[in-house]
Amino acid sequence: MAAQNVLVTGPFGEAGEAILNHLADRDEYEFTYLNRSDHPEYETHVADIADYEAIRPAFEGQDAVIHLAAQSDAGADFTDIIEPNIVGTYNVLKAMEDAGVEKLIYASSQRVMGLYEEDHAPELYEEDYPSAHDPFRLTHETLPKPDGYYGASKMFGEHICRTHARRAGAPNQVYSLRISSVRTAEYDHPYGDAERGVDRGTEHAVDDDEVWDQSQTGSWERGSDEYQEMVQRLKASWTSQRDFAQLLECCLEDEDVTYDTFYAVSGNDARWFGIEHAKAVLGYDPQDNGGEWDSPPE
Repeated sequence: MAAQNVLVTGPFGEAGEAILNHLADRDEYEFTYLNRSDHPEYETHVADIADYEAIRPAFEGQDAVIHLAAQSDAGADFTDIIEPNIVGTYNVLKAMEDAGVEKLIYASSQRVMGLYEEDHAPELYEEDYPSAHDPFRLTHETLPKPDGYYGASKMFGEHICRTHARRAGAPNQVYSLRISSVRTAEYDHPYGDAERGVDRGTEHAVDDDEVWDQSQTGSWERGSDEYQEMVQRLKASWTSQRDFAQLLECCLEDEDVTYDTFYAVSGNDARWFGIEHAKAVLGYDPQDNGGEWDSPPE
């Protein structure tokens, strides 16, 4: 059976690393990478997704697209969002339609539901919130509440993807994945954000004779209140690289979905996003659970 040709936009960020580490060597897939800058290890079609003519050739002959490229700063201004997240997503859909590419996996974000976290945190990060008999879970049918322009742009992306999936022409299958906390391999564990803050503080202390300001550097000491809060949150929102890669594979192998929305999160005990829909529709079977960790890896 011939390998699927899969184009990945924005492949060299945290989410893309899961593809490079867990799927790129698989015989079932032949990956092509589209990025606005080159990469020393991977052959890359260099183009900005806001430039339709520049990206269009990369879509020829593809069976599927994983669209990760975006301005991913949750606090970005609207002017910084327009071209990469709105124009860029439209260009990807247009290029797929013009090239006849059938399947799109769209990288949405947990930020389309961000106000729920803002309204319920930090209690939200507890395993039994609000009770063991009635845990807080957001489903694919819960009303979206973006917490900023970034989240709103991802909500727009979901809607325009649905529009394309429901009309004549490609893509005919679209999977909107509301991605939680995927991290690079070094920090791919529920203590990752907390340990990254410790590492920042250590680097700053070594490199700078002045006293470092935690509020400005995002740094803290291991065991501090800030450290513990970051651990608690990531134990709930962690998406391991291997679980994210597995969910992508579920989408690539599926033949039935026209358009649907799924949460990309590991099987964490304290998660506030429901994964039952992804299990039922796609056969998603996460292997990792942030609640099973009681210390960072040695």
